[in-house]
Amino acid sequence: MVSAIKAQEERVDTLISTGVLTLHVENVPSEASVLIVGRRDPSRIKIEVTHPWGSPLLHILIKGSDLDILSFTEKRHYRGRLGSPVFLTLLPGVLSPGLIWTLARAYPVLLPFYRAHSMRGDRISLTDVENKPIQRIDFYPDRQLPRRICFCREALSMSFCDFQRTDDIWYAREVRLIDENEAPKLDLEVRRMVFNRPVPNALFNQKAPADFEVLCLEEGKAEVSEKCLDFSLCHFP
Repeated sequence: MVSAIKAQEERVDTLISTGVLTLHVENVPSEASVLIVGRRDPSRIKIEVTHPWGSPLLHILIKGSDLDILSFTEKRHYRGRLGSPVFLTLLPGVLSPGLIWTLARAYPVLLPFYRAHSMRGDRISLTDVENKPIQRIDFYPDRQLPRRICFCREALSMSFCDFQRTDDIWYAREVRLIDENEAPKLDLEVRRMVFNRPVPNALFNQKAPADFEVLCLEEGKAEVSEKCLDFSLCHFP
């Protein structure tokens, strides 16, 4: 089953998807439309979050571990890195490049590991050289498709359901990010997904409007406003 997941990963070089993103902040959901464009190598992900009425809310660009966010509600340009402590009060846990790509891909991506263990037929555990857990993957017993993956070091899990297949590439139409207390943090409903289409490099560049305030997210130098990731704050007359 590990080899099957690796084979799925190697079948995808680029992806483009549209759908609905729901962020749960303090158990209050905020819903928005989302466009995701990704490239596996080198790792690049662009996420455009739009109010259902059409106004842009967030443009998020991730290059490896570098994070760049345009918050149109605040007119702010945030620059930092995934896992920066200043994001922990807003984002659902410590996000890593592998976790973000798993969300965008809507299918598990394996992190580097030393050994794979299977004590039961529907679960595989991946560990490092010291036998410390890295990931745990649970499978649907009837289809051998991944049901859930746990990112042990990030204390986050991701569940997958309603699988679709196109050109021997599997992906889930519904993905949920869950914290260690089983609280939902983020839901992604994939409406459309295409793979391995040409993606221009220009899509992975991002420039803020001239009137945006630039904030470098280094510990102790800037704080992220709660408005940044609250999709409900875009109002219309």
